[in-house]
Amino acid sequence: MVGRSGHKNLDRLIDDVARGERQLSSIHNTELRESVRIALHLHADAPSVPDAYTKARMRTRVMARLDPRSRRLRDTAWTFLELLARPAPYIVRGVALGSLVLCFALAGFAASADALPDDTLYPVKIAAEQVRLALAAAPADRAAVEMSIAEHRLGEAEKLAATGRTSDALVASAFYSEHIAAAAAELAPADEIDLSVQLESRFSAQRERALSLAATLATDVKSERASTVLAMIATSPLAPGRTQVERVAESAVTLAADLADAAEEAAPRAETRTATAAARATTRAVETLRATAGVSRAERQSTAHPTLQPAATQDPRASEAAKTTREAAEKARAAADKVKNAVKQKGNGASK
Repeated sequence: MVGRSGHKNLDRLIDDVARGERQLSSIHNTELRESVRIALHLHADAPSVPDAYTKARMRTRVMARLDPRSRRLRDTAWTFLELLARPAPYIVRGVALGSLVLCFALAGFAASADALPDDTLYPVKIAAEQVRLALAAAPADRAAVEMSIAEHRLGEAEKLAATGRTSDALVASAFYSEHIAAAAAELAPADEIDLSVQLESRFSAQRERALSLAATLATDVKSERASTVLAMIATSPLAPGRTQVERVAESAVTLAADLADAAEEAAPRAETRTATAAARATTRAVETLRATAGVSRAERQSTAHPTLQPAATQDPRASEAAKTTREAAEKARAAADKVKNAVKQKGNGASK
């Protein structure tokens, strides 16, 4: 057995022979000489780096212990925060942070496109519309935005009527009339013939669409009463006027006033009507709607539109809807007066 002193002696001999201070043949002890020779031989033959086979085995063992998964949103957000934390000019950080806020804002705007009143994202939708309106500098651009907003309100009125939310459908329809009148007010001084034709054409097409949907909703008990709101849009008489813009504006005012009257009539007496009386009133409105659906546009213009009758039970939104629709009607009236004055000034200028 080799003791501790023997190990030290062997290590010293290996170092001496490796440094060339002593010849291997000068070691008289046969066992020590053989041990030194084997140690030097192993050191000389030892590879400096693992071979290809060893590397492949090492890689296989490491990859086998990993749990592969796809990149998540949390990983991306963390990477973005790490990049922001690195030393960089403040302007770069500001641009990056502004881009992130803009992306979230655009995502919110896109998600709110189909929002309805009382939805969480509905205020975002209204804010986006106001931003578009504020960015439109030219009257023609503002008119186009007003027409787009009116289209949104009409779409909301259709969805609300389909779900039986009569009071909300009244408010959305009143806002629709208000924005139609506002679009006409923007076009009146600008004298945009193409946009004026487009406004009247879209207004007529929207009335046709409202009539078709109202006839469909009238067959459903849930939406039967609310369908009369769309019927009012479709069958409200077209007002006369010297220009296309004036005709559309005055028609929008007439519709807004009718909606406000219907909302005010339904609000105070809703709790006093019995279910039977309300059912008869709704039936009369639906019968008028169905009869109107089968006549021509000229006949519809001369036919009184269905009257919205109060519900059998008190609608907590009825009073608020009456107030809101009346305010919308007043704003539509102001826009129509603006159109009338602009048309009058043009007529006076032409006569001179």
